[in-house]
Amino acid sequence: MDDKTMTGLAVVAEAVTVSVAAGPGGEQKTLLKDVSLRIEPGEFICVLGPSGAGKSTLVRAILGERAITAGQLLVGGHDVSSKADSLRGAIGYVPQKDINPTALPVERALHFASQVRLPAETATERRLASIDRALDSVGLEAVRTTTIGTLSGGEAKRASLAAELLADPGLLVVDEATSSLDPATEARIMMLLAGQARAGTTVITVTHHLDNVDQANKLLILGHGEVVWFGSRAEALGHFEVTRLADVYLAIEDKPAGYWANQWRERQAEDRLLAVAQAQAESESQAEARPAGPRDAAAEAAALGDVSIPGFGPQFRTFLTRELETTVRDPLGLGMAFLLPLVLAAVVLFGFSGTQFEKPLMVTRLLDADEKQVFADAWGEVRAAITPETVSELDASIPGQIRVFLDNYPKILAHLREPSTERFVTDALADTIPLAPDREIADPAGTFKWLALMCTCMVILGFVTGFREIVKERPMLDLERRHGLRFAAYVLAKVIALAAVLAVQVAVFTATVEVGFMIRESLGGDRPEALYYRGPLLSGSFNWLAAVACAAIGLIVSACVRTTDKGVLAVPLLIMPQMLLGATILPITGGILQVIAMLFSPLYWSHRGSRSEGNGVPDYWQHLGDYDPALWIPFAALVAQIVVATTITILVLRWQERAVLGRNRPVR
Repeated sequence: MDDKTMTGLAVVAEAVTVSVAAGPGGEQKTLLKDVSLRIEPGEFICVLGPSGAGKSTLVRAILGERAITAGQLLVGGHDVSSKADSLRGAIGYVPQKDINPTALPVERALHFASQVRLPAETATERRLASIDRALDSVGLEAVRTTTIGTLSGGEAKRASLAAELLADPGLLVVDEATSSLDPATEARIMMLLAGQARAGTTVITVTHHLDNVDQANKLLILGHGEVVWFGSRAEALGHFEVTRLADVYLAIEDKPAGYWANQWRERQAEDRLLAVAQAQAESESQAEARPAGPRDAAAEAAALGDVSIPGFGPQFRTFLTRELETTVRDPLGLGMAFLLPLVLAAVVLFGFSGTQFEKPLMVTRLLDADEKQVFADAWGEVRAAITPETVSELDASIPGQIRVFLDNYPKILAHLREPSTERFVTDALADTIPLAPDREIADPAGTFKWLALMCTCMVILGFVTGFREIVKERPMLDLERRHGLRFAAYVLAKVIALAAVLAVQVAVFTATVEVGFMIRESLGGDRPEALYYRGPLLSGSFNWLAAVACAAIGLIVSACVRTTDKGVLAVPLLIMPQMLLGATILPITGGILQVIAMLFSPLYWSHRGSRSEGNGVPDYWQHLGDYDPALWIPFAALVAQIVVATTITILVLRWQERAVLGRNRPVR
């Protein structure tokens, strides 16, 4: 590639038909039908038509992303289906939504765009020259250091256009270039596209705005998936017998499907006959008068070299650097990233401000043989004392003396007569209930509840961080995929960047909580018992890994949904199972429930890695059952969950590309 703009590429369609399956019975729905046209190099074409006319389908077919059912579609003399890789750098595409990261300055956004779009071997000097040329061509030199998020709508659209001009495309396809822009800005964008065409680039733009389509060389109007007009604006008004271009849409909708397509074909036939007659009259070659078809275009095939796509390593570095730089340059996002863990830490400290972590608790044990004998004898005397209705039925024996005492305390007497008391004694004698005092320990209840909340907060933080990371930049992802973006490099860079951000957030959260308890201790209070958890460093490390695993799971959701709103709705559905499987609310001590928790719950492993049940912890606080306390097990499990979630995200993106998006070809 040199510094000269690429010569425009011709676009030739010959009876192009696109059909898709419309039902389980194999019915086919035709999106485009017998589309034939020729766009000359350097022409500026505006594509118009009512909703559902086939404009988007035609654009995707030209881009090589929609399989053609019948016919032939050539760009620069190359079949877009079989030669898509060779055309990768020759076709630029600007989607409706702006595709540059809003937190970056214009030149930095173009810097990262150039690393994706330009060949891998492009020298730094050539890359910088491409950026300068693109900025100059769209008139953004004056704002090259301005953050994209602060640009006007027209400037942001021009920045998106500049990103595609970096590779000097011979064909530039623009989808709704002027949507949501004011009339003046819309006029400037159309003038810019017209100027780009005059410079040699073939430009095709889909638009609903009709005020400035006279900037185009020709209008391509579609209706019901067929071409109903391809020519000048002035002639279109006469063809449709209207005075305003907007009334063309009404004319298309008022007539049956196929009416205007037949009118167009009849007009083409008449034009061909007239052209042949004029050629014969002037004794010119019939070949010069004959409309160029696909074979002519093939003979004029543009010389396109294979574009060397950057490998996994360079792409990973590009995406990771862009992600981190975008994060650092976003003051609002950065502020929220620091504020959220501080708020969560404040909630934890406030919620446990009244908890007595060192409150004593008596641990009991089973009765030994001598204790059982004494207890059985004592209970026999008590039973004999409480059985009669009145003390008069007893003599002066021990039961009688006990009854005289109990009559002074009727509530105790009533409790002793309850059937549950008999069952309690029976169970104690049968070694079912530990009754004898063993030793006094610090009550683990407060520490375990605090630890469970700490782990849960970090899991929630991970989900909230990850669920919008892909969907928020979906237009940029889809576009860069056309230029050879590797899903593995992109997703792995996302995970590493999220891990870095979460490391800071978890550190802030953990440190704030620790400082809070240090202050509490200095004021004479207590803090969570060290016996029951593995300290702030290990606990924070496992919480971080769990947060990264949940962020990776959030990426799966972000890859599946098409809007951020749908991702928000999915977050509670992700959090609730984690809380149920994390052994924070319900014990997970074995069986199929433990298998499910071990496979799908980062919270379970975070809780297991952070918690230490200590010696002598009562059974009702042993939520993890019998398990190996080795630290490497939860560490390895969380790393495995991160790897699996990352892999699933990559596979989901690949599946969407082939099944949902209907992409015609895999991109390397």
